[in-house]
Amino acid sequence: MEILEKHGQADVFAYEALLNGYCKADIVDDANKVLDRMKKRGFLPDVVTYNILIRSLWGRGKLDLALRVMDHLLKGNCRPNVITYTILIKATIIEGGIDKAMKLLDEMLSIGLRPDVSTYNVVVKGMCKEGLLDRAFEYLSSISCKGCVADVSPYNILLKNLLKEGKWEAGESLMSDMLDKGCEPSCVTYSILICSLCRDGKIVEAENVLKGMKKRGLAPNAYCYNPLISAICKEGKVNLAIEYLNNMISDGGLPSIISYNLILASLCKNGHADEALNIFEKLGEVGCPPDAISYNTLFGALWSSDDEIRALGMILDMLSKGIDPDKVTYSSLISYLCRDGFMDQAIELLVDMMESHKYQPAVINYNAVIYGLCKVQRIIDAIEVLAAMNQRGCVPNEKTYILLIEGIGCGGWKNDSIELASLLVNMDALSEDSFKRLNLTVLVFDAQKSLQY
Repeated sequence: MEILEKHGQADVFAYEALLNGYCKADIVDDANKVLDRMKKRGFLPDVVTYNILIRSLWGRGKLDLALRVMDHLLKGNCRPNVITYTILIKATIIEGGIDKAMKLLDEMLSIGLRPDVSTYNVVVKGMCKEGLLDRAFEYLSSISCKGCVADVSPYNILLKNLLKEGKWEAGESLMSDMLDKGCEPSCVTYSILICSLCRDGKIVEAENVLKGMKKRGLAPNAYCYNPLISAICKEGKVNLAIEYLNNMISDGGLPSIISYNLILASLCKNGHADEALNIFEKLGEVGCPPDAISYNTLFGALWSSDDEIRALGMILDMLSKGIDPDKVTYSSLISYLCRDGFMDQAIELLVDMMESHKYQPAVINYNAVIYGLCKVQRIIDAIEVLAAMNQRGCVPNEKTYILLIEGIGCGGWKNDSIELASLLVNMDALSEDSFKRLNLTVLVFDAQKSLQY
């Protein structure tokens, strides 16, 4: 900025850009210095400058100061604009509730400013968040009476919230009101309808909405097709789901990796891992390279089919492509390794997770390792894993203790297991019912062992 000032090239836009940068970085003192320098150089702050300050103050939890800036605007020569009010309305809804925000909206209208789509979205979202769906409906219905016109966006927000609560009649009334106002449904409107219908198990109705959308000349996108593909996959009709995927492509839509992952998961779940692999191998060709979810799905299917070599090959391929394993990758691999007795490798992965800054092990990961160690009679190691779990701040659940007690008891330390179980019952870490079942399990195992000898 000093270089620009030295050569006389600094202007309002340069100062505002710098001010915006300092505000976003929460460096308030420097932001104020920029404002002072701006005034000294003869550049009067305009409404954009004030909007930057107002947004920054609210973002730092200082709504009272933001409102003072607004008062300064109203008293000065620089008038607030729609963006100014929209920022403050949003802030007031969050901190003071919808009623206070509506007073700001009335003030905005009183000085001749017309709300834009962002303002309507903020107000409708605020009402929906407070559960005032009827009030949001009335508000949208009354907009045209005030000479204002809302586009489809706020209607979509309300429609989504109405259908989320199962208020289909209110949703239909809203759609009728929207059409009466000359507001045409968008792809988002149809995707909300399709998603809600599929969620409620109304697949045929969702298919009819998709057809109606096409008749109105709108091209369905992945957000319209994916809920249908998901619902159809859940019914096990994977061939029909693939047909819908192909229809999406025929309609000129671009399937996302989510679309393909739904198909892959359904095929694997229904025992068609080879078919899933065929689709998986062609994902790059269709412009949807596989992600971690794709690899996790195929890895799980292959391992469950006792094809561990190809399953591990999937993980290696994933790493070679630069795709980072996610929490599901780690959890799945640990679970399968423990299931098949590869305990040293499972512990190594658990340690990797512990040392990772991205994915810390969850209770389910520790439980899998404790169970696997107990299964191969490595009780001391299982106890050490429990100790590490506590040290890491991961609180064991009842399942953790049950696995360990069963392991200790079935490993030949019956008295120790019962003593530990009694201690945990006294600590309310184990229920009385679980204690009784564990006691019986250990006794039955002990009897079986005696009969063998």
